[in-house]
Order: sequence, then structure tokens, then C-alpha cells
Amino acid sequence: MAEPENKAAAVAKVAFAVVGAAFSIFGLLSGSTNKKTMKAPGRNQRIFSDDFERDPAAYFRNLRK
Repeated sequence: MAEPENKAAAVAKVAFAVVGAAFSIFGLLSGSTNKKTMKAPGRNQRIFSDDFERDPAAYFRNLRK
């Protein structure tokens, strides 16, 4: 009789872990960072503004590669 209870507890622990992992992943993907973005020059995508402003010449050098 103890075996079904152990299986139920194991299933509950796994389900709890999966739900916790899902919340963690969605928290990371939801844009929890407050960094500003901009349209990338010469591309149809967005980049972080501060990365571009730090070294715009390097951005354009890498764009042409």
C-alpha cells in the first residue's frame, strides 16, 4: 500500500519541478532586462542600444563581414 503513495509523491515532486522550471524560463524570456533596444542599422532586427553606442565602428565592420 505504501508504494502508490510514494509514486504519487514522486509525480507531485516532478510536476512541481516542471512548473517551477517553466516559470523560470518564461521569466527569463519575458524581457526582464530593462536595456533599451534599437533597430539594427542595415538589418531587420533589434539590438541593444548601449552595445551599439559603445563601439559603432566595430558594429559596421562586423556587418560587412
